[in-house]
Amino acid sequence: MAAAIPTPDRPGIVGRMAANAVAQIVGIPLQSLLSLATFAAITRYLGPSVFGDYVAAMAYLFLPTVIADIGISTIVLRDISTEPERMDAIVRAATAFRVAVSTVAIGASVGVAYALPFNNRAQVAILIGAGGSFLTLLNLSLLPVLQAQLRMHWAVVASIAGRLTTLVITLAALAAGLGFKTIVLATVIGNAVVLLFDLRVVWALFPVRPTVDPVYWRRLLRTSLVLGSGIAILNIYFRIDAVLLALLRPAAEVGLYGAAYKFVELAGALSGGIVVSLVPSLTSLAARGDSRFNSLAQRGFDVLIFIAIPISVSMVLAAKTLLHLTAGAKFESASDALKILALYPLLSFANAVFLRMLIAAHLERMLLPIALGILALNVGLNLVFIPMYGYRVAAVASVASEVASLLAMGWMVRVKLGFNLHVAYLTRLLGAGGCMALVAWLLPIPELGALVVGGLVYVVILLVLPGTVRWTASELALTTGLRR
Repeated sequence: MAAAIPTPDRPGIVGRMAANAVAQIVGIPLQSLLSLATFAAITRYLGPSVFGDYVAAMAYLFLPTVIADIGISTIVLRDISTEPERMDAIVRAATAFRVAVSTVAIGASVGVAYALPFNNRAQVAILIGAGGSFLTLLNLSLLPVLQAQLRMHWAVVASIAGRLTTLVITLAALAAGLGFKTIVLATVIGNAVVLLFDLRVVWALFPVRPTVDPVYWRRLLRTSLVLGSGIAILNIYFRIDAVLLALLRPAAEVGLYGAAYKFVELAGALSGGIVVSLVPSLTSLAARGDSRFNSLAQRGFDVLIFIAIPISVSMVLAAKTLLHLTAGAKFESASDALKILALYPLLSFANAVFLRMLIAAHLERMLLPIALGILALNVGLNLVFIPMYGYRVAAVASVASEVASLLAMGWMVRVKLGFNLHVAYLTRLLGAGGCMALVAWLLPIPELGALVVGGLVYVVILLVLPGTVRWTASELALTTGLRR
């Protein structure tokens, strides 16, 4: 007999988390639209080959960014969630530490880029884009404050402002014929806007003046080497495929793969916006040994899978249409890769919950061997098969790596945290997703319209059936005052 589905927690840890998530659920699609508009502009202007150099540069700069973070953001969030009275001291010390680490990491990465066989255009893009990576790392010092205080709506507003800035500058640069370098610079300026906005919000709480605190730095370094190494490696395999592709295949293939992978990135931004509201509550419950830890994680898992299913269905049924509408006709041949990557949101959304559970419970030591194994699998598959089969193999390797990660982390949370995933509701979610796919496939109307109708059927089914989606919708209505 299937285990019973857990009832909602009251009073509202979930309610407070959901209220904070509302702004993100509204704002993140707007961020995605702005990102898609910028993406559409540059792909149509640059074409697959030059866009491939842009993708190679951004993917390469992603690697030192996650390495330089070395888990600092996660550790700081955990520290201020368990010791909120020390928030200002922790953030100031962590910011100074981050500035030092980021300067070394970004500077070294630029030097290494000129030693690798990137073409000149990609190397110039790396040099310009390095400034944006440094600004992103500085902004990561501020986000734990907004996360811990459930003020992530401000971070969403900042991100929207930054992406709008990038879009406006990009369009102006294209209209003026300023070309590739200005397009890269537009991203850097957008990152600067995000940092300034978030800094102003956090500064209203306390002045963020970096302070030298050797005691906390040693503690941060000691913990980050364990936690950060695992997280960094898990993130590296997220983009190492594009870097390897750039080094092993023509730039046009990198551009095609980058166009398909854009939809994975957008999906990841959506899951990240929801998970940030989950982390502080999980951390607090874990610190107190509260029995609601696993039930909250189950609710987070259900909500994320609920969101992932329509994304995956759309990527399968409308791959060519999505690429044509965004990147343009020159990128339609990447539809095969997009269909393969359609599994990625389902896998990564589930994995996001398991990862945060392990971190909240201070089981970060478990992440390093998992991450090393998955990175080895990913790099091995890419190195062996990319030279022979090209960018489609990179998509297969990404999905295979995420399957391995999900199995490993799912086993870990079961063994170490006693988390037994309730599959009864998961089958309802998948069944409703099947109905969405069937409706969208059978309707004799354009693909995107059929997907919208199918999506509405999907939502209605899950609002009618008892379970997480229905309960969460009810709590959101109560929290936002839509239902008395």
